Amino acid sequence: MAEPGVILPPVHRREELARTWTRSATSAAYIPRAADEIEELLLELVDELLKILGAEPLSISAGQRIGHRLVHEGFIDPTALTATVTSLSEGLLADLPPTPDNMLAKRTMALLGAVSAGYADGLRAYTLTQQEEVKQALFNAVLRAEHNLRGTENRFREVFASSATGIAITNLDGMCLEANPALAGILGVKQDRLPGSVLTEMFRDEAGGDVIAPYRRILAGKQERVHEHRRLRLEDGEVAWVLFAISLLRDGAGAPAYFVTMAQDVTELHLLQDRLGHQLLYDALTGLANRQAFHTRLESALERAVPHGSITLCCLNLDAFSLVNNSFGHSVGDRLLQTVGRRLEAVTADETALVARLGGDEFAVLIEDSPTTPDIGELIGTLTAELEDPEYIDGVGVAVGASVGAVRRQATGEETAVELFRAADTALRKAKATGRRQWAGFHEAEDRAAVELDRLAASLPAAWENGDLSIGFEPVVRLSDRKHVGARAVLSWSETDHATTLRLAERTGWSVHVGPLLLLEACQRFADMDGVLRVQLTRNQSGDADLVRAVRRALMKSGLAAYRLEVSLDVGALLDEFGDSRDNLEVLGDIGVQVGLCGVTGGPLDFGLVSDTGVRSVTLSPALGAGSPVLAGETARTVEVFGSFGATTSVLDVPSAESADWWSSIGVATGQGGVFGSC
Repeated sequence: MAEPGVILPPVHRREELARTWTRSATSAAYIPRAADEIEELLLELVDELLKILGAEPLSISAGQRIGHRLVHEGFIDPTALTATVTSLSEGLLADLPPTPDNMLAKRTMALLGAVSAGYADGLRAYTLTQQEEVKQALFNAVLRAEHNLRGTENRFREVFASSATGIAITNLDGMCLEANPALAGILGVKQDRLPGSVLTEMFRDEAGGDVIAPYRRILAGKQERVHEHRRLRLEDGEVAWVLFAISLLRDGAGAPAYFVTMAQDVTELHLLQDRLGHQLLYDALTGLANRQAFHTRLESALERAVPHGSITLCCLNLDAFSLVNNSFGHSVGDRLLQTVGRRLEAVTADETALVARLGGDEFAVLIEDSPTTPDIGELIGTLTAELEDPEYIDGVGVAVGASVGAVRRQATGEETAVELFRAADTALRKAKATGRRQWAGFHEAEDRAAVELDRLAASLPAAWENGDLSIGFEPVVRLSDRKHVGARAVLSWSETDHATTLRLAERTGWSVHVGPLLLLEACQRFADMDGVLRVQLTRNQSGDADLVRAVRRALMKSGLAAYRLEVSLDVGALLDEFGDSRDNLEVLGDIGVQVGLCGVTGGPLDFGLVSDTGVRSVTLSPALGAGSPVLAGETARTVEVFGSFGATTSVLDVPSAESADWWSSIGVATGQGGVFGSC
C-alpha cells in the first residue's frame, strides 16, 4: 500500500501512454519494427514501469533492465531515448497536482534515471559488439588479402563507410591513415582533413589529459583494449562527450600494425543524466538545494569543521503562507517562495552558507561559522527582517514572516547531521507553539522531556490495542452529603494520568479515533450501574462531525437511556465554533442526552454561552479554587452567576475533604476525582 500523501502511478492510462510513447519514438528515430509490434512492446514496458513505481522499495535494477531491453529491441538512436524520457515524464506525471516537491515526482525521476543508466549500459554493450565485429572484419580482410583482395576491400569499405560509429585507423606513431564519415561528423570537421592528422590534433581533451596514454598501454601489452569516456573540445568551441574503444590490429605475422579507434557520441545522454541528477538534488521552483542535498552538505560540513569551530543551522517556516495562496493564487505564492529563497541567499552571501528549500513553505540555512558570523539572535533578526519587506508581484505587495528554530554547535565529531537537524527542527516546533514570527533555540533538558511526551503520544494506539490503556470510572459525588450520583469515564494508563493522556491524544489527533470507542465501552459497562454517566470531551472530540452518530451507536448497543448520559463539550471549541461543535451541542440535546460544558473558567464569554444555549451542567476548570481570598471570592461569584442561569456546577480533582467542604459552601453541586478515588 502506498504511504500517506503518495500519488499512485496512472495505471488507468497505460494504453494511452504506450500509444504516445510509440508515436514519439517512431517519429524521432527509425526503429526496424512494425508500428503495431512497437506499440505492443511498449505497452508491456509501460506495465513493467507502473508495477515498479507502485512497489516498495523502488527497484533501480528493474529500471536498468528496461533500458537494456530498449536497446535490444532496436531503440539504438539517442533521439529515441530523448523521445522515451519525454513521453514517460509527461505520461507518468500527468496526474500530479502543481506542487514542485512531490514524492511521485522524485520516484519517477529516479526510475527514469535508472532507465537512462540501463540504456547507456545497453548502448555501450551494443557499441562494443559492433566494434568487435568491425575489428574482426578488418582482421579477416588482412588474412584473406592474398586470396580475395578486391572482395574483402569492398566489404570492408561498406562496413567502414556506413557504420554509425566513428572509426579511425592510425599507424603506431598515432598518425591517422583513414577515417570514416561518422567520425568526421562527431568531431565536426570535413572527412578529408582527418588523414594525416595525429591523435592529439584529432581528439583534443577538454581536461588536458594525455590522449596518447591508452595507446601506449596497449602497445606495451598492459591492456588488450581500452574503453573510456573523454570530454573533447571541438573546433567550433563546443564540448562533446565521446565513448572511445581502442584496440590493436596485427598483421599476418602477428606483429602490431595499426591502431583502430572507434568513437560513439554520448553527449545527449550525459546532458540528460546531468539534468536528471540536478532535478534530484535541487528544488525545481526556487533552484535551491533540496532536503537530500542539504543533508549531504550538512554531513560534509560536520566532517571538515575545524576543531573548536562551530556550525549554525536554522530551520524556517513561513507564517500564514497559505493566506497568500488562497487569496492571490498559487502563481503569486510560487513567486513569493522564489523571492524568499533569493533573499535568504543574499543575507548569507558573506558567509560560507547553503540555503535550501526543504518542502512546501519550509526553508533551512546552514552556516559554517567564521569569526565575523553574528550571534544567533542577531542572525535570525537579520533573516526575518529581510523577509518582512513586501515583494510586489503583478502589482500586489505581499510579504510573510517566519518562525525560526536555530541551533549552534561546536564541531566535536560526536553529533551527526541527523541529530543536528532534529535539534533545529525541535526548536522550530517550539517557536511555532509560542506564536507567529517567533524564534527559539534548542535546550537539551527541555528536549528530553518533549521526547518522552512524544514517545508516549506515539505509543497510545499500541497501548490501546494491547489493553495497557483502558476505560475506568471516577465517582461523581454530591458534595453536600458525599453521596455517589454517577461516574465519570476516564482513560486508565500506568504511564500517566487521564488528563495528560487526553492532551497527548489531542497532539496526534488520535483523540478523535478513541472518542467513539470510549463512549461505546463506557456506556456498555455503566448500563448496570446507578446514576448518570459523565463523558467529558476534548476540543477535537467536541468538533468531530461523527460525534452524534457515535453517541447514538453507544446508546443503542448498550441499552443505556439517553437521559442517563451527560456529554460535556469543550467550552473553547464552542466559543471558537470549532468544527461541528455548535451543531453537536444542539443535536445531542434534541436526542435527550444531557449536555454540559467542561474546561470552564468563568469569563464573560462562558457566561454568555451558558445563557444562550441553556446548558444545565458546567464543570469548572481545576485552575479555579481558594488559592487566595481574591480568587476564592471570584470563584464563589462565578458559581453564583452560573446558578442564576439555572446551571449546576461541578469541580474536578478535589484534593481533600476540606476542599470538598469549601466547594460545597460556595454552591458547587458535585465533585469528581481526587479525594473521591475511583469506582
